[in-house]
Amino acid sequence: MTIRFRNRLTLALFIFSLSCLLLAVAFTCFKYFSGALATPDIYTKGLSRNFLFSFRETFVYAGIFTLMFYPCLTSLIIYHSFEKTQAPDIVFFLLFLFACLCNGARLLVPLFGVSGSFSLFLLKIGNLHLFSILLAPLALMGNTVLTGDYFKQSTDRNCLILIILSLFFAEFIPTNTAVILPNFGISYGYVKAIRSFATIIILLSTIALFISNQKSEYRQLMTAGFLMLSLGYTTLFYCYNIAGYVLGTLLLGTGTFLYLTEVHRHYLWIE
Repeated sequence: MTIRFRNRLTLALFIFSLSCLLLAVAFTCFKYFSGALATPDIYTKGLSRNFLFSFRETFVYAGIFTLMFYPCLTSLIIYHSFEKTQAPDIVFFLLFLFACLCNGARLLVPLFGVSGSFSLFLLKIGNLHLFSILLAPLALMGNTVLTGDYFKQSTDRNCLILIILSLFFAEFIPTNTAVILPNFGISYGYVKAIRSFATIIILLSTIALFISNQKSEYRQLMTAGFLMLSLGYTTLFYCYNIAGYVLGTLLLGTGTFLYLTEVHRHYLWIE
């Protein structure tokens, strides 16, 4: 992938994510002030009653909008900071940002009041929600595993493969539209397997990045940032309380700053 094409892709992602965010904010405000915003009946088994950890729909909305705002801000930063830098890591990071944006599909459940019923629309929301769950860890894996010299010429193809794999399994894995999770997500099958898969992918990616930086004698701030942003994204994804929102936002913001700063410094040193 050429630098010019990547820059155009980054700008396109910024415009698209900003458009989605503004539309979501406008539609949510309209629904709220018109009294038509319907909070779905969620699956409440096992939820804490503690103030910091109890369910608060405000923080579900806050988590969704934060994950939708994140691609807007980060893609703009990437566009200006890496405009003249050949960094294959950034292509996979853009894929991760796209997964964050797709995560906002959860917002459609309360906006259209479709919970508690079966419809093709609700099913597709579940598929898109599941697609983002699968794509995010795979894209983060690409940042560390698929950016070596051997893979540099195949960045476009590898990104496409990750997207196709995520789409395929998002359609293949069953979803239960009758159950809405506390984060307004649609319930899906093989939950433990998918979460274990995502956890293993993130751990292996972190270890691979640590070993790579150690061999090249780079600072491990990049590794720390990568792990923090991964944990921050996951926390915000499942956020439905004040503790999860505050922790997730801090981890995601700090981790992204550390990671992108170190990646930028790394490629400036190479060039």
